[in-house]
Amino acid sequence: MSQFKYILILVISIVSLSSCEEVIDLKLDTASEKYVIEAQLTNQPGGAKVLISTTKSYASTNEFAGISGAVVEIENQGIVTRLTESGTKGVYADAALKGVPEQNYKLKIVVNGQTFTSSCLMPAVVPLDDVYPYELNLFDGPRLFTQVKYQDPAGVKNFYRFIEYKNGVYTKSVIAANDEFTDGRVVNQTIFPFEFTEESKLKKGDKIKLEFLTIDEPVYKYWFSVDNGAQGGSDSAAPANPVSNIKGGAIGYFSAHTIQSKEYTVQ
Repeated sequence: MSQFKYILILVISIVSLSSCEEVIDLKLDTASEKYVIEAQLTNQPGGAKVLISTTKSYASTNEFAGISGAVVEIENQGIVTRLTESGTKGVYADAALKGVPEQNYKLKIVVNGQTFTSSCLMPAVVPLDDVYPYELNLFDGPRLFTQVKYQDPAGVKNFYRFIEYKNGVYTKSVIAANDEFTDGRVVNQTIFPFEFTEESKLKKGDKIKLEFLTIDEPVYKYWFSVDNGAQGGSDSAAPANPVSNIKGGAIGYFSAHTIQSKEYTVQ
């Protein structure tokens, strides 16, 4: 089997409080085609959404290739909720389903005779204290970044993800963190852009929104591997696909997470 190639393109951001969708388009060579599943459940109303698509050849367009006709179910404590396909092909949702922290959720998808399953524990809420601009001196001079402040709970393994929007547009930063070196401490996490370009700089008048997610360890490993692959951090000759928590052969993830957000305007 030929080695997988992929390009990380975050086309739209995950639906959360901002009601956006995130699509990860993993491009493989033309000999391989797999289902891509991007599933999330949050502790907020309207946070249950599953995107089903297929991988594309290296030369194809970046448009979301949604797959219709799937049976999508999320189960918790014996109660099964079936998500329905929304107005967008391949997007399945339930506006009423809301997750409860510290409970386990199971995902089951049946599509074109194939079955994919996953389970995810929604972690406890870790309060988001503050979000603010922070200046660092870099190779090109002073530059502003978003910084996130929170208190990590002591004695518990915690995993986090940070999603930044500038003027309503996802900045494509792929940032996941754990508390291996910050257990029980006050943490000030700097949000670095996906690329250090002139366009990615924060400027006066920019409206910034930061979403703070608590995630479980398998989801952390997924986003950590996405970050390494996107940045070319792997020691392998070519990047591998991200570490998935979905069984059955699909690419992607199922994340049951808590979510909080704060906003500020660059002065």
